[in-house]
Amino acid sequence: MFSLTQNYLTRGFWGDEAWTSLISQLPYREMLATTAADFHPPGYYTIIELWYKIFPATEVSTRIVSIVFYLATILMVFKLASYVRGRQFGLLSAAVVATNPIFFTYAFEARNYTMFAFAATGSIFFLIELSKQFTLRSAIAFILFSTLGIYTHYYMFFILAAEFLYILLFERKMLFAAIAAYFVVALLYLPWLPYLLGQLNSVAGDYWIGGIDRRTHYEALLRILGGEHGNAIRPWLFSLSILLLIIGIAQHVLRHPEPNSRQEDGQAGRRFEKPYLLTWLWAIVPFILATLPGFKIGDTHLPFRPIFFWRYLIGASVPLAMVMVHTAQKLKQPLFTLTMIGLITLSVAVDILTFTRSPYSFREVYRENITAQIKPDDKIVTVLPSFAEVLYYRNRLGLDNDLVVLPEGLVQFSGKSLLDAYVENGVVTISDDINVRYFEMRPGPSIKITNYPN
Repeated sequence: MFSLTQNYLTRGFWGDEAWTSLISQLPYREMLATTAADFHPPGYYTIIELWYKIFPATEVSTRIVSIVFYLATILMVFKLASYVRGRQFGLLSAAVVATNPIFFTYAFEARNYTMFAFAATGSIFFLIELSKQFTLRSAIAFILFSTLGIYTHYYMFFILAAEFLYILLFERKMLFAAIAAYFVVALLYLPWLPYLLGQLNSVAGDYWIGGIDRRTHYEALLRILGGEHGNAIRPWLFSLSILLLIIGIAQHVLRHPEPNSRQEDGQAGRRFEKPYLLTWLWAIVPFILATLPGFKIGDTHLPFRPIFFWRYLIGASVPLAMVMVHTAQKLKQPLFTLTMIGLITLSVAVDILTFTRSPYSFREVYRENITAQIKPDDKIVTVLPSFAEVLYYRNRLGLDNDLVVLPEGLVQFSGKSLLDAYVENGVVTISDDINVRYFEMRPGPSIKITNYPN
């Protein structure tokens, strides 16, 4: 397994990862301004920027941050699940989350998804603690995790909405305390609020996320439960996961009793009732709220642009894993054991198939086609969708050739702010007037060498 994970640790950056590294290498104030001009909160890039003050801006170094938050999320899942239902539930839930193909894959991505999942899990845990007994420690922890979440990913607002709905439905005794905690979170978020409002106005007219069709939610669940890449194992894992979720709903509706042999105390099932409902809300509410903007019903559609993107829902793998484990624990032996072995074994098999992939990146394009033959006067040419990778590896490989970005496609909102920052710093030029030999690098990744004049 180490060699497989090493492959994903050391492989070349793809676009979003290179974007992470480049924006985090800017001076901090400039990084904040660049982030504000795009559609991201600054929390994750702040962590990477601090990390780069100690460690180099390499693939392995940058991805280690995601691995740290992956491990921290697993520990938090164990803490949460053990708190509400006992040690066995905690261990099994942590194991299913740890091996979940999509969460495991993005543990090795230089992106903010594991940090977001960590913040969301911590927020849920301390909300449950607060619902049992209000303490200043739990209130402060809830505020800090919730604030970390909204500074990490905007979908955290959906998690907070799920929590507030839970309070309204099942924990109204803590309503005023919760409102006070949310108020403090809002105060802590005030410095970024004007930038969020500006981002919302910017993406209202043009953004890359497409509309929702009849397969959108199915494809999202398929990836979250079965992994991002198609293979022979994924359908089996996805089918087992869906079956467990459906059985879990039926068990809850029918109030199916749990075999006493796996009850860790006589009130285990009753004690888990409210946290179980919160877990479902944690999984479902973000799906619903992310679906509403721009959603079409016939010729009528809701306001705003679509914002539903399956990758932003990777954190749903945590509550869905807990629901599946809860379902399995209610099954009789040996079905319980076989189900858990099957779920984890299939997940590991998908992980192995995923990590045997060796993605071809612009790092390989440079090494195979450019570094040995490029001359000092040659230029490197690219377009916005691949700008970040091309610039990152130009810098990483020590080339000082001019980098030119063609003006085509610059109306695209996402990623333009980073390009603007590097243009302003004199690192990159936007032009289509190239009168020397140049190496043109396009998404794919691909390359074309043009000798001027032709």
